[in-house]
Amino acid sequence: MARRPPARRVTTKNMTMREWCLCALLFLAAPAVPAGTGEWKNYTSMKNVRGVARDGNRFWAATSGGMFAWSPSENSDQLFTNAEGLLSTDLTAIAVDSAGNVWIGTSTGIIHLYSPSTGSLRTILDIANTNQTNKAINAFSMNGDTVLICTEFGLSVFRISSFEFGDTYTKFGTSGSSVRYDVLSATIFANKIWACITDGQTVHRIAVGDLSKPNLLPPESWELQTVGSPGTTAQTVTSFSGTLYSGTSTGLYSLQGSNWIQMTALGTQSVIGTAASSNLLALTTGTQTYTLTAQGTLTPFGTALPSTAQCLTTAPDGKPVVGSATAGILTWSATWTSHMPNGPNSNQFVNVTVDPTGAVWGASGTNGLGFYRLRNGLWKSYTTTNSPLLNNDFYRTSVTSDGAVWITSFGRGLVELPPGTDAVDSTRLYWTNVGMVGLPNDPNYVVPSNVVGDSHGNTWTTIISPADRNVIAVRRANGSWLTLPALVNGVQVSTLTDVVVDKALTVDASDNLWAIVRDPSFKSVVSFRNAGTTDLSRSLQIVAADGLPSDDIRTIVVDRENDLWIGTDKGISIILDPANPKRDGGIAKYKPLLGLVINCIAVDPLNRKWVGTNQGAILLSPDGTQLLTSLTVENTEGKIINNDISSIAIDDQAGTVYFGTPLGLASLTTSAAAPTTSFEELKIFPNPYRLPTQTPLTVDGLMANSSIKILTSDGKLVRDIKSPGGRVGFWDGRDEQGLDVASGIYLIIAYTEDGQVANGKVAVLKK
Repeated sequence: MARRPPARRVTTKNMTMREWCLCALLFLAAPAVPAGTGEWKNYTSMKNVRGVARDGNRFWAATSGGMFAWSPSENSDQLFTNAEGLLSTDLTAIAVDSAGNVWIGTSTGIIHLYSPSTGSLRTILDIANTNQTNKAINAFSMNGDTVLICTEFGLSVFRISSFEFGDTYTKFGTSGSSVRYDVLSATIFANKIWACITDGQTVHRIAVGDLSKPNLLPPESWELQTVGSPGTTAQTVTSFSGTLYSGTSTGLYSLQGSNWIQMTALGTQSVIGTAASSNLLALTTGTQTYTLTAQGTLTPFGTALPSTAQCLTTAPDGKPVVGSATAGILTWSATWTSHMPNGPNSNQFVNVTVDPTGAVWGASGTNGLGFYRLRNGLWKSYTTTNSPLLNNDFYRTSVTSDGAVWITSFGRGLVELPPGTDAVDSTRLYWTNVGMVGLPNDPNYVVPSNVVGDSHGNTWTTIISPADRNVIAVRRANGSWLTLPALVNGVQVSTLTDVVVDKALTVDASDNLWAIVRDPSFKSVVSFRNAGTTDLSRSLQIVAADGLPSDDIRTIVVDRENDLWIGTDKGISIILDPANPKRDGGIAKYKPLLGLVINCIAVDPLNRKWVGTNQGAILLSPDGTQLLTSLTVENTEGKIINNDISSIAIDDQAGTVYFGTPLGLASLTTSAAAPTTSFEELKIFPNPYRLPTQTPLTVDGLMANSSIKILTSDGKLVRDIKSPGGRVGFWDGRDEQGLDVASGIYLIIAYTEDGQVANGKVAVLKK
């Protein structure tokens, strides 16, 4: 699969005189234009390096969030994620062949082959498409034209010149045909294949296959050798200076004749990585690196590592370069230095939201990696390391109408970051200090849900299973906090929500608070009908018997028409009249989604609904009657990263949709940007507009529900188009008869029903 080529530059060199004249009028004052719609980006953490390889002075890292290239002579990293063509970002192995091609292995058996010289990316799916249960790529071993591919189910041979697989070996020795071997490392030495194999339980050996034999497929063709004491796992095998070495769980061994001899200088430390250069063998125990000379001198290299080593390669001078678990690539020069792209602290995005400035906020969940923010292209992570007031378990992000960002933690209540605030302030931490009570067995362990605000200045949240059963907390307009019980059918409930729910609370246009009730005895949606007050005594319960597809509610959202959208484990319902939800016909089921687990729902500026499920994302029309598109890993070629969409957030001003998943954050630019309140300057692109094309002309800067007229330079009407309703509209370059227009200058007139007008122009160049 080739990478997308760079956009063609329009120059006077490849234009006719007529084309040049048409364009010159426009280029003189052409404004900068934003990126087009339909563009994907992926945001992942690349600090967890599982494989590292060198190509000259450039280092390639395979990480849990994709691949990056780093060079000591360059100031920027080159990143590769699904958006750049990878089918998976969960990378497990990497190597560089003699032609400079980068081989990239994944946890699912996909192999990518990237050519830095051409920018092309090929995909090899043979291993991924096998019927094996476990098929991760553990390692590549380059041996001239032969690539040994180490997997979780065996060893495959690949010929580069013919670009095809040879044999795959899954059985070694006479230990039985039912044993599945995980091949950790392999190499060719003395015309033999040497492979570190393990069944994960009792068999931990090196399998030796003599290449002079005509067929190595029979298991008995392989000799099994034990390295070290019984139970020792041979983890790496590498040739250096005419000698074969194995890094094992009990030390470093060299092959002397037919015997494996332990290097006593290292003792029984586990060697998890080895890499050979012309003058040194580099090795690491995970916490320390060493170099070994051809004469057998072992020397510690650098100080103890700041992050656990998972792999290593060598620099041009033979010194170790480490791939670490939490600090990217590590190099030594008086101290260890970390090299990795800027990114979030984790690939877990259990929740995501966008604040009014366009900054994106994500929460990592209960994995102890805090929360993070993307602003102006740069990520900042919030953890106990840089914010000691915090704990590291955050699972919800919310934005209230005043622009404040709220982060919900496990155990430590809420963090508020008012607009313009960058650091955590002790006065903005709310838990027991404002009267919240935690779990019955630990009243200090306070777990709130999401946060919402109403037009009266109240800020609401719920508390999961509080000891005092006051399950709702509110900060009133005067800044004081109050905790309240919730009554359902006159009975006080012990809990409203739990951590499964995406949005547990919402507020309708009449300032009524709505909540999801997950208490097993009262599963439902409840309207407190409080009209912006703290009087919650008039609650109304809605259950499956009233028309919901299920009582297992996962999210509730109020749209731009004040309809209440309810996502359940069995589909969606819509309450059309929140003031009277139980009237006849007041609850509509969206039948095409019945049976789907609805994780989240987000509403864009055009009132369309973006729905996150365990099977991808779905875009619905404003009234829910039409399924406009479905986005999955498969039909986006991996760009949505993962089909388990845990959260969706929308940047209303830019029209960008963000999808939070367990493997990272994906974004998609759309035309659903909030319309302008008045016409200013129209942005029209691409300009010039070349026909024929499948790409529409974009007109940006529209007011709500604008129309667009296309006129010739002498004022003749070519087309009258109704915009989608937001800030952006389109023209396909055709007239009312559906024919491509001729080359020329065309006037773009945007107008509203009340007579407001804006205009621009575009040069059309027809081939």
